Parts: sequence; structure tokens; C-alpha cells
Amino acid sequence: MRSSLVLAAAGLAAAAPVAAQQQEPPAQERVHVVREGETLWEIARAYLSDPFLWPEIFRLNTDVVQDPARIYPSERLVLPGGTRAVQEGGPRDGRTVFFRDRDAEDREIVGASTAPYPVVTQGDFYRASFVAPDAEVPSVGRLAEVVSPTEVALDRQPGIHPYDKVYVALGAGATAQVGDRIHFVRPVRDLRPGGRVWQSTGVATVAAVEDGVATAVMVRIFDDVRPGDVAMPAARFTVPAGVRPVSATGLQGRILGFETVHPIVATQEYAFLDVGRQAGVREGDEFEAYLPREARSWGSRPEIRVGRMQVVKVTERTATVRVTSLEQPAIRPGLPVRRIARMP
Repeated sequence: MRSSLVLAAAGLAAAAPVAAQQQEPPAQERVHVVREGETLWEIARAYLSDPFLWPEIFRLNTDVVQDPARIYPSERLVLPGGTRAVQEGGPRDGRTVFFRDRDAEDREIVGASTAPYPVVTQGDFYRASFVAPDAEVPSVGRLAEVVSPTEVALDRQPGIHPYDKVYVALGAGATAQVGDRIHFVRPVRDLRPGGRVWQSTGVATVAAVEDGVATAVMVRIFDDVRPGDVAMPAARFTVPAGVRPVSATGLQGRILGFETVHPIVATQEYAFLDVGRQAGVREGDEFEAYLPREARSWGSRPEIRVGRMQVVKVTERTATVRVTSLEQPAIRPGLPVRRIARMP
């Protein structure tokens, strides 16, 4: 039986073996294999009848697609349930099945599966940054270097890519076993009072352990993985497929800040809330940001709803949320939020 990484400090979550975390999509779920020249815009137009819904496809495939502007042939993209698909086939002269010709309206439309999928994907969960104090980040060591022996003089350390092997120098008292999952993170800035923003850079599987050094294979890359990145146990992904949050009220909080700092926040961006696991928050919960009722010279201005967001990662005292909709361009740090739906 595989065991998780052992360390004295309490972690963000328990580590999980590879088999438990690498969940394959249901066999009956609709999957599209990317062809040369396709874009998420075209795929959304073909399957969802609306090209502006491309973020829905991207959100389900963040473990495959790192940049929505770049998808590559042979990538397998999971599609949202309840969609429709153009029948496979079509022209063979280099054009894709989405080429719009005179016969486009005559192509047969076949029903796509409505197989359940989780409201938060594994890609969302592992990719998301989080906010926590150093003491709550269960470090077991640091990434030392990529396994890339060469006699050729190099100006800089070679880049780290999927399926590369890396050495992880385990810290004092930390142990690892073959099959354990390691999540690499990097502190990027302070965000008080929550702690620091920790950027997720990648996930690896331990392949060997010898003399306090773990050799791990990179299985997911979210950013520029570098020597010095903190290694922590990969938290278990527990969001069930086919389960959606139900209406809830009562829990209040505030926006601490955003993953990317810029004047205007858009949908699909990440924000951090000052409520977390201790307050009963779970991945998949939904929050609403709002401007409270306010006294004005002319009377009492009513409350204004600003936007909705869904929790993709939870720590003890904070939550990372993805902005799913905006009604007003007024979302900012300090804005109050309230939970409007919770996972059962």
C-alpha cells in the first residue's frame, strides 16, 4: 500500500497515492481529440453553439491546456455535459471538421453524453494559487535540480518539462515513498492578514528515494518550475462528479486580494477570501460579492450585487475562488462576500 509523505507539521491536506488522484473521466463522457488548426473558439462554436463559451471547455481541461490560446493536435479535451457534437469525419484536405462550407448545415448532429463531471476539476484544484502562512505549508523539502547530465557547457539551468525527472532534497525528518505525489509551490508575495500567496508550479510522482533525495517525474506543469520550489504533499482531490452545490446562507467573508494584480478583474481569474476550512468552506461552494447598502445624501442606496465566484481550493483560514460572473466592474480587495451555495 502506498503511504503519504510523512512530516511533523500539520498540512493543508493529506497526501494521496497516484491511483487515487489520477481519476480518468467516465468512459461514456464526450471527449474531443484536437486536430491541426483548431482553436477553443471553434470547438465551443461547434459543440456548444456559442464560441464565447470557450472558457467552459478550458476550465474542464486545465490539466491538459496550459494556455487557452495554444492547443495542439491529439490533445483530448473533455466537453461539458449536455452538449451536442458534429459527427466525426469531414474534409480530408487539411481542413478541420469545423470548416464551414456549403454542406455545413446538412451535417448530422449527434447527441453528446451527459455524463457527470465535477464542478471543480482536478486541473483547477492543483493549478490554483493559495494564501497561507509559512507554518501551514507542509514543506518536505525543495526541488534541487532537473536530471539532465551533460558535458555541454550551459549558460543556465535547463527548463523543466512534463515527464522530466527532478531531484527533491528532502528536509530533516521528512520521508517519501515510491508513488507519493509531490506538489511544487513558490511564495510570490505577502498578502495580509492571510499570510503569503503561494503559486502552484507543478506536480510530480516519486519514482525513487535514496539517501534523503527523492527522484520524481513531473506529471503536471502549471508555471515555470524552478530549483528552490517548495515541495509539499499533493492534497487529495475530493470533489465528487455529478454533485452540485445547494442553496445556502449565513457565512460572510471578504476578498483578501487577487492572484494577478491589475486594475480590472475579469471572469475566470482567481481571488482569495478570508474564510476557509475552519469556517466550513469546501471546494465547489459558491460566493457572491456585493456592495452593501449605503447612506447617500439623497437617501439609502440599495445593495448592489457585483459578481459570483466558485471555490477551487481551501486552506485552513482562506479559500481560492474563480470569478465566474461579473455584474459590475467593481470587484476589489476588501469587498464583502457571502456564501450562496454549498456542497452537500
